[in-house]
Amino acid sequence: MSFPSTIINDASAKKRFNSRGDITIEVEIYTENGFGSFSAPSGASKGAYEVIDFPSGGVDEALSLFEDLVAPEIIGMDSAKQFELDRTLKEIDGTPNFSKIGGSLAIATSIANAIAAANTLMIPLYKYLGGVYANRLPIPLGNVIGGGKHTHVKGLDVQEVLIIPYGASSFLELVLASVRVYKEIVKMAPPGVIYGRNDEGALVTTLNIFDVLPIVQDACNKVSKEIDVKFKLGVDVAASVLWNPKSNKYCLPSTNACYDEDDFYKFILNLINKFDLFYVEDPFMEDSFTSFARLRDEAETCIICSDDLTATNIERISYGASIKAFDAVIIKPNQVGTLSDTISAIHTTFSYGLIPVCSHRSGETIDVFLSHLAVATGSPMVKCGIMGGERISKLNEFIRIEEDLGEWGTIFELERLLK
Repeated sequence: MSFPSTIINDASAKKRFNSRGDITIEVEIYTENGFGSFSAPSGASKGAYEVIDFPSGGVDEALSLFEDLVAPEIIGMDSAKQFELDRTLKEIDGTPNFSKIGGSLAIATSIANAIAAANTLMIPLYKYLGGVYANRLPIPLGNVIGGGKHTHVKGLDVQEVLIIPYGASSFLELVLASVRVYKEIVKMAPPGVIYGRNDEGALVTTLNIFDVLPIVQDACNKVSKEIDVKFKLGVDVAASVLWNPKSNKYCLPSTNACYDEDDFYKFILNLINKFDLFYVEDPFMEDSFTSFARLRDEAETCIICSDDLTATNIERISYGASIKAFDAVIIKPNQVGTLSDTISAIHTTFSYGLIPVCSHRSGETIDVFLSHLAVATGSPMVKCGIMGGERISKLNEFIRIEEDLGEWGTIFELERLLK
């Protein structure tokens, strides 16, 4: 019996649109018996420690570099040898942040390669990446109210209000519960305060964070009484966006109020205590390891999560973990540019006893790789939104994986995340 060949025999890169209508890159990888493609997402609130999306010449230069430099090198390689392909991408680029070929081109190539290998071998992607014992689905963190850089008209100063469903017997039920809360918020909000959706499909409101959180709480309580699912609340502050480096203060556009580091710390701690928040992401700017560590120590029942602070970077994750700066780490593949580095970041996070949270970007595509990555690595939480085709596609893929696993599948228990 002969196995299908996983050798790459063709590769191409093309222009595609993401959910914001911006141009991105899709890479296609072909083997003799398989095919894989992936379109790179992009973020609006990008951290300083992420790789560069595109070279100085933009998408067109990235496409030319793929044709001239990348394709000739990877054609003939074995797609099943992921680490070798990712190392080759780094060698071709030769910079620490993919500034030559662009992180979007790199991550699209890297993930398309893994998908091609899995399809060639006729193995579901989550099993190809995670092995036969990859059977645990994450808890979905649903973005119901949006602001910050994801919202292009006046909205919340913080970037996301999140609901965290738990206690259901299936992933499908968790998603259904989140959707019901989302719709209930629209019904319960006073007329005129909800006026559309933002980049991630979250509702946009004229209310401030202290006025909108009670509405979200009420919606969660109403749905909990109707179905056997419980909820906790969280926020993504995305504080780097609020940070003014000239004044060294956090400034809230809605009120024109500015806070120094200590006063903003008190603002965040008050928010956590007032609404019994279970999860807070990026409460301080991307270099403020000390404030992160202080909050993690004082907010005993709240998960403190880093995103811009760590940028899926192993060194920054390790340093933050060593000073106990956070409980959880956002994992975004396009922040580092290769699948190998993404999985290494997840392994590093686990090695410190911390929680990896696989996450989408605001400028997403309909690709469903994120769902497979979360299950493959056993990540306890995932952020992929609630509404919008590019968000629903990932939720539906989790449900397909759950169906594929059958009785062997499990959902991560929220109680295990309590500090």
